[in-house]
Amino acid sequence: MYMLIRYAGGIIVEGVLLARGRDRLRVAASGFPETIELRRTGSRWITSAHVQVEFDFLMSDEHQAESVYSSRAIGTAPVV
Repeated sequence: MYMLIRYAGGIIVEGVLLARGRDRLRVAASGFPETIELRRTGSRWITSAHVQVEFDFLMSDEHQAESVYSSRAIGTAPVV
């Protein structure tokens, strides 16, 4: 699944979700030589270096595109 990861300061990184657990995501991210792991702590997501990030999943088919925002738990996020 294609995703956009937003770091503080407005940096946006494109990525592909490789694996998903209840509180962890493994992502192949553009510009990173290794996969990165994002972990949920409370309502926030952080990198292994403890940097807070936000992300959007982008899903599409022939007729529509949906964005699922990271401000809520995976599986319960509203579709906008």
